Amino acid sequence: MIQLDRTSNYQTTMKYIGLLIFIIVSQTALASNLSQQGVWCTGKITLDNDVVLEGKISYDLKFEAIKVKTDDLVRTYTAETIADFEIFDPIKYRHRKYVAVDLPMKEGYQRKTFFEVLSEGEITILRKSKYVRRPRVTEDFRAPHIYLNAVCRHTYYVYQSGEFVEIEDFVSQIMPLMNSHQVKVASYVKQCKLRLKEIHEQMRVVYLYNQLVLEQEQPSFISESMGKS
Repeated sequence: MIQLDRTSNYQTTMKYIGLLIFIIVSQTALASNLSQQGVWCTGKITLDNDVVLEGKISYDLKFEAIKVKTDDLVRTYTAETIADFEIFDPIKYRHRKYVAVDLPMKEGYQRKTFFEVLSEGEITILRKSKYVRRPRVTEDFRAPHIYLNAVCRHTYYVYQSGEFVEIEDFVSQIMPLMNSHQVKVASYVKQCKLRLKEIHEQMRVVYLYNQLVLEQEQPSFISESMGKS
């Protein structure tokens, strides 16, 4: 009787493990499909001819295409015909803006592609995203050779005078660009105990610097307008 109970418990446990693996794999496949199909968001796009379309927007990151749903009509556009587009992300719960810019390719030509705008101003930071598959898991009797879901990888660029520079080290590449407000920026970093390792901390510093530059320029704009009156 004890031996039968042990056998029964073992079979029950194995069935439970098998069911758990099935659920995990199913959820993984679903997540991958959703990430590649895109999510419909409220937003607008501006075409190269300055025509503005508003409605539900779905950004297909894999194929670099934008679908716009207005009433019952769905239209598809590529970066070649779009100047920029904006959406409200219901997952991240924030406004996001993308621009179509010519990106120099390794082969020597340029291709218009979408970049997310993380900051605009004296220092403009753009982000290029793409989906990649994670490596195979190691040999495992429970789920051999199963791919995990696709993950989004980001590459960050500073964009100045029409040129892209990939950001590999924020401190050595971007911080020197803030020399005109070095004291205030350094004080802010120290006061907030920022390590500048994570993108959200880096962007806080860039936002601060761009705002300082903007505030510095405003008095000259006011004096010029008064002089013209």
